[in-house]
Amino acid sequence: MRPVITGMIKISSDDIEYAMTRAKDIVRQMRFVNSLVQLTVVSIGILLDEAKINIPVGNNDISLFLGVDDSVEDIKDEYFNGILKEGVLGASPLLFPYTTPNSLAAQVTIAFDIRGESITVPIKNTHRNVMEYAVECIDGKYTSMAIAGGIRLKDKNLTIKDGRYMAEFFLLEEVGNAEKRGSKIYNYSWE
Repeated sequence: MRPVITGMIKISSDDIEYAMTRAKDIVRQMRFVNSLVQLTVVSIGILLDEAKINIPVGNNDISLFLGVDDSVEDIKDEYFNGILKEGVLGASPLLFPYTTPNSLAAQVTIAFDIRGESITVPIKNTHRNVMEYAVECIDGKYTSMAIAGGIRLKDKNLTIKDGRYMAEFFLLEEVGNAEKRGSKIYNYSWE
């Protein structure tokens, strides 16, 4: 058994409006409270669509392995800056649930009805350890397919519209499953 890459997407936060137009028929009606959630959900929606995965997924065949770096700290900053500005009244009950790293993965699983494992992994520079973990889970037959990747903070000095964040995700699956589905295989290099 050999996992292969059958889907990939890379979207910068400065391309989010274009990505939203691509994903308008893919992503069901959702209210995005934060740009990181929007970028994550839209990226994975496009990834699933391009890999010809039915949405909503509705089963536990696909697991999600999401890497997050310091980008999630921006959500916390936004929340706590509201408190500093306006006291207790500045504490947004809408934003609070998004102050945990797991919130990004939770929103994706809700948006696409992904019922497999959903694991958030802290990263520093690359998504390599997230990819390796996803491959191990496929090799160990804990999941048949995996979405692996994450959101990275590119440059703290940039605004969101200038490309502050980068979303990068891959769809991995066992080669036999990919061939049976007729998937385009991008990479065989997991040996």
